[in-house]
Amino acid sequence: MSKIIDSFRLRDIINFRVLYKAPLSYNSPGATINVCGTLTLKYDEEIHSSYKSAIGKELKGFLPKYSDQKIIVYLQGGPGFPCNSPTDKDAINTELLGKGYQIFYLDQRGTGYSTPIEPETILSSNDVEAQLNYIVNFRADSIVADAELIRKDLLGNGKWSLIGQSYGGFCIFTYLSKYPDSVKEAIITGGVPPVNFTVDDVYTATYERTRERNVHYYKKYPHDANKVLKIARYLDENQVTLPNGGNLSVERFQTLGLNFGATGGTDGIHQIVLKFDYELEYFGKPTYQTLNQIQSQYSFDTNIIYALFQEAIYCDGNNPSFESSNWSADRLRYMTKNGNYVYSKNTHKLGSDYPLYFTGEMVYKSMYEDYSELRKLKKLAYALHNYKEWNKLYDVEVLENITWEKVPIVASTYVYDQYVDFDITRRVKKEVFKDNGNLRQYITSDFFHNGLRADPKRVLGALFDLLTEEVD
Repeated sequence: MSKIIDSFRLRDIINFRVLYKAPLSYNSPGATINVCGTLTLKYDEEIHSSYKSAIGKELKGFLPKYSDQKIIVYLQGGPGFPCNSPTDKDAINTELLGKGYQIFYLDQRGTGYSTPIEPETILSSNDVEAQLNYIVNFRADSIVADAELIRKDLLGNGKWSLIGQSYGGFCIFTYLSKYPDSVKEAIITGGVPPVNFTVDDVYTATYERTRERNVHYYKKYPHDANKVLKIARYLDENQVTLPNGGNLSVERFQTLGLNFGATGGTDGIHQIVLKFDYELEYFGKPTYQTLNQIQSQYSFDTNIIYALFQEAIYCDGNNPSFESSNWSADRLRYMTKNGNYVYSKNTHKLGSDYPLYFTGEMVYKSMYEDYSELRKLKKLAYALHNYKEWNKLYDVEVLENITWEKVPIVASTYVYDQYVDFDITRRVKKEVFKDNGNLRQYITSDFFHNGLRADPKRVLGALFDLLTEEVD
C-alpha cells in the first residue's frame, strides 16, 4: 500500500513522492525496507486540487481515470544513484509528459528516499557474512521486484512502460526476464547489458574503449602528457590528503578518466590537470580548491553501492561460464597491453612517449584505502569480489521469445560509449534475440554514454520513432 510523503506543484506539473514497504528479501520475507518514488504528471484541477492535503493518503486516489493511465517507470543509471527530483524545466520530463505519460521516478532500493545503504547501515553487524547476506538484496532482481510490487498497487493487472538509462537498462532486461507480461514497451538508453558475457569480457572491452578516449585526450591536449606525469610523480612522492580525509593517490587521480564517458568530460579533465600543474609549478602543492574539486568528481564515498556493485552487476547466475568477479578490473589492469594504466616512475618519465592513461568506470583494491567511506567496507568488498552464489539476472529463453508484437524494445546505442561496449551490445542483440525483430536500435556516434541528458529531445525522439515504426 502506498503512502504519500510529499506533494508539490510546479506550474503545470504535479509531483507526488510516495513510500512503500517492501521485503528486504523476496525469497525469505520478514524484514522490510522503504522503497520510494515520485510520480510526475500533468496537473489536472479536477483530480489534483486537493494535493496540498495529500500527505498520508494513497497514490491511487491521484491517478487519472483508468482509461487515461499511461505510466512509464524511469530506472536510473548507476548502480546506486537516486532519481533527480523532477522539475517543470527538466527536458526528459517535457518529452515524456508530451507523449502523454505519467512518469514514476523510482529511487532504487538503497538510494534517495528509499532505505539508504551507508557504512553505518551495513556495519551494524561485525559479521562480514551477515553484511554480505544483507547487501546482496540490493541488486537488479530485487529492484525489479520492488517495481512489480508498485505496479500491482497502482495498476492491478494493467501494464506499464519502462525507460532505463545505463544500469537502468540492465534492470529492464531483468524485468523482462521475470515479468514480461507486466510490460507494455521498453525504452533503453545506453544500457543493453552484456547477457552471457563474463566480467572479464566486459573489462577487456572497457579498457580498450578507455584507451581510445586517452588517445583522443592527449591528441587534443598534447601538453597534458607531461603535466599528468609531473602530477603523478608528485602524488607518488607525497602523501596528499583530500578534504574529507581520503587519499589522493596516483591511482585515485587516474580515475578522473571516468569523466571521459560524458559530453565535455575531456575538457573538464584538462582544466583540472592544467590548474594542478600550475599550482605545483608556482606554489609547490595543490590548493584546497583543487583538492576539493577533485574530491567532488567522484561518487564512490556518497553512493557506496556504486563502488560495491560495480562488478557485481555483471555476475549473473544464468551465465554458464559464471564465476566470481575476483577484482576483474584490478587484475586486467596489469596485463601487458594495459601497461599505460600502471604508473611507474621508471617507465613514465618526463618527456617520454609513454603517457600515463586515465582509467574509467572501474573499481580497484586501492580505492578501499583511498576513499574515506570505502575504507570501512574493505572486508565486505573482498567478500563480494569472491562471492559465487549470485542469483540469475536474466532468463535468456524468456528474452528470446519476447517478440516485437509482445513487448517492443528499443535502445539508443552509442558507438563511442566508454561504459557499455558497442560491439558487445550488437552481439547481445544477435545472440539473445536471434533476429526475431526485437531490440531495435538507434545507433549514433554523436553522443557518449550520457546522450539522454545531453539531448533528450533528439534521443527520445529517435526512440519513439522506432516504437511507432516511423523510420525509413
